[in-house]
Amino acid sequence: MKIAAYCRVSTGSDEQLSSLENQRTFFEEYAKKQGYNLVKIYADRGISGKALKNRTEFLNMLSDGKKKMFDMLVVKDISRFARNTLDFLTGIRTLKSSGVDVRFLSCNMTTLGESEFALTVFAAIAQEESYNLSKRIIFGKKVSAGKGRTPSVIYGYDKMGTYELKINEFEADVVKSIFKFYTEGKMGFRKIASYLNEHSILTKHKKCWRAKGISRIIRNPIYCGILINNKSETEDFIECTRRILPENENMVHKRPELAIITQEVFNVAMNIYKDNLSKSCHKQKL
Repeated sequence: MKIAAYCRVSTGSDEQLSSLENQRTFFEEYAKKQGYNLVKIYADRGISGKALKNRTEFLNMLSDGKKKMFDMLVVKDISRFARNTLDFLTGIRTLKSSGVDVRFLSCNMTTLGESEFALTVFAAIAQEESYNLSKRIIFGKKVSAGKGRTPSVIYGYDKMGTYELKINEFEADVVKSIFKFYTEGKMGFRKIASYLNEHSILTKHKKCWRAKGISRIIRNPIYCGILINNKSETEDFIECTRRILPENENMVHKRPELAIITQEVFNVAMNIYKDNLSKSCHKQKL
């Protein structure tokens, strides 16, 4: 029998990726023990199981199932297959319509041998677990935001802990230049990005600058020592959509030790930004 396997980890951390490799080994040993021909292992890395649309390997697996590339799909447990009941049923029905059986090894259940009702109950439980986990994460982030949680990655600084940043001297000089180009040199976002790229100055992720990245720096008050948290929140945990919170719900922390530019320079930059934005909107109306 030709079988395929599907596995998924929800984050890209080293620990999670190690877990992914362990899952791969598990399926290889399972196929060998059962005498099956393991044709392919589909693995989504750093992807949540709540929404189907972003799970490329899962979608590839469904497509290959329709092409009869394997007779059975093995998954370690239901939560690895999907944490969204609707997506779970969609995936199961797609494979069943192609004559592909799905076996969940941890609970010894198969889609061709078990009622859809029983499988749906297990899928609903997985979705509820995901919802509760999401609530705990949101609560934890709210608490840490109140204490002044710092960004994980931000140009101009090196992360030192949940609440601490250290100014990166080289990057800080670049930040100062960006504000100077914008406020004194009358250079726009695209022109500043082009200048940095021409001089081989890369972003924090070692990539070329884009106008959007320059815009984010100009509009971020952390560079004058003001850290703002709780600017948005999860609106739909399954679709992973977020909504922008009103300013009166933001959590503002004064952190003068993080200032790279003065408050005056930041205010000038914001006035220029707002003026340019107003002119742009006016032109669009015309």
